[in-house]
Amino acid sequence: MLKFIAQLTMAALPSTGGPIIYTAGTDVTPKSELKNQATKIPIFIHPKALTFPILVALVKSAWTATSVLPVEWSRTVWFPFGSCILLGLLIAVSNLAEEKARASEWISGIIIGLLNSLVVFGAVVGIHKPQ
Repeated sequence: MLKFIAQLTMAALPSTGGPIIYTAGTDVTPKSELKNQATKIPIFIHPKALTFPILVALVKSAWTATSVLPVEWSRTVWFPFGSCILLGLLIAVSNLAEEKARASEWISGIIIGLLNSLVVFGAVVGIHKPQ
């Protein structure tokens, strides 16, 4: 499951006959022709950039669907908050586990994953002034 999530959220460098390398950054030092292939597509139009809007739509749809249940907690903002944190951490942990990160990379990766989860939460509930 973690490998599947990592494949969906990280870019794979072309195979060189060895293990498949997934990367989310440009600090990889493969052969020069492979590096040019890996960085050919800008991140803004890369298919992996769809992770954010898909995650927003997934959490928003789940929140809307569960809000019709006869329980009060499904109508509060705690449902999308918990969903965003859970999914964000799942993606972060799967990516870190796939690339066999060091302890310092785990710490920074989890912090960045939590921050990204909060951004997704903001997109789900909307940012507006209270009336």
